[in-house]
Amino acid sequence: MALSGSAPRRYAEAMLDLATAEKAVDAYRASLDSLAAGLSPESIRALRNPSVPVRQRLAAVTAATKGHPQAIGSLLLLLEQRDRIALLPDIARAFGDLVDRRAGILKAKITTAVALDAPAQRAFVARLEKSSGHTLKATFAIDTSLIGGAQIQLGDHLVDTSVRAQLNALGQSMAGN
Repeated sequence: MALSGSAPRRYAEAMLDLATAEKAVDAYRASLDSLAAGLSPESIRALRNPSVPVRQRLAAVTAATKGHPQAIGSLLLLLEQRDRIALLPDIARAFGDLVDRRAGILKAKITTAVALDAPAQRAFVARLEKSSGHTLKATFAIDTSLIGGAQIQLGDHLVDTSVRAQLNALGQSMAGN
């Protein structure tokens, strides 16, 4: 895998290569997600505090990674030594994105004018999966300014079927005549 892009992505790519070789991608993902979720701003400040001895900071990282894959512990120690521990949440997110992409799962952000109940959300996602040919990991948001319809962000592609977009298009076509 090419080492391009941001630092978190490069770390995530390296971890994915290790996880794939060890056939432990799910374990690595769970480990990165749980460690990133537990890394509070106060923890980051403490781990970056030069008044705390390096040995003590490294011991804290070692204790926090006990029970996690060895490579995850090594990654956190490396991040701590290079004063890059704050990258961990971004690395975990990039790792998850890479795993999803390899599995053919696309992220979708669906914004509607009104809240949809769970059955309506599942039906909406099922229709999108059928039409796109991809498995989707969808999140939902509400924007009342849409008036009706929806905006669907699939990766880099935006489909706007909202009433607001249709009214804007109508206004532009009328202004052009």
